[in-house]
Amino acid sequence: MDSGGVARSYLLHLPPNAARLKPTPLVVAFHGWPMSGGQMSRITHLSNVGDAHGFAVLFPDGYRQSWAVPGSATPAQQAGIDDVAFVRVRSLLDFVGDQYGVDSSNVTATGISNGGFFAQVLGCRLADHVAGIVPVGGLMSRNLAENCAPSRPVSVLQIYGTADALYGGDENTLSFTDSLAFWARADQCTGAATTDALPDIAHDKTTVTTTSRTGCASGSEVVGYTVNGGGHAWPGGEPLGSVDEFGVTTQQFDAGELIWTFLSRHRHR
Repeated sequence: MDSGGVARSYLLHLPPNAARLKPTPLVVAFHGWPMSGGQMSRITHLSNVGDAHGFAVLFPDGYRQSWAVPGSATPAQQAGIDDVAFVRVRSLLDFVGDQYGVDSSNVTATGISNGGFFAQVLGCRLADHVAGIVPVGGLMSRNLAENCAPSRPVSVLQIYGTADALYGGDENTLSFTDSLAFWARADQCTGAATTDALPDIAHDKTTVTTTSRTGCASGSEVVGYTVNGGGHAWPGGEPLGSVDEFGVTTQQFDAGELIWTFLSRHRHR
């Protein structure tokens, strides 16, 4: 399809007719840089999860394998690509909704790495149609945080490994903890943060700690999954590369199944 004079493409996976919920929920999954929608599908196994639970998964392709995130050096950002316009209703979401009968008005956006950063962008700028965001290995850029004013509360489930280089943030990026705190303020969460440790079921030298904020506006929530010892990876999926380069891909939980649980709580908000 055409967006802003640029040819764009996507991969859409629909569950079997017998398994489809009505209206069919939609998860939009944004790949990292440099990756493609097809690679995102393979690494995450989200299509299999969608088949099991009856939701559709949309894997868009970024401009030159990247997404435009304020303050970043990706090819899409440097070229001035308006990826929010590409995704927003009356473009990709409406096109897919009209063609394939999926619920494009209330989606869950997820992504890995650069795609996780872009999911944060959509939480800020497309809140009317994004019920929740699930950034994996992608944090809030400081540039975006300065100009983020969601039109309504957005539920956030953020997943990050402590062995990932940006876990503590840098001059351009909020830390994992500060990214969660940002969304807790944006969603006006009044409840105190509660933490819990998941049982060690994989014995892969990682552990998982969850942090939850409730009492948020309009029934939204802010949840963090800290993968202690985990690398730059999609939990429960295939590694992005070697352990030496990307760290351990935890198998303590399946991020796709977690997204389904999250989506189920918020799709009819």
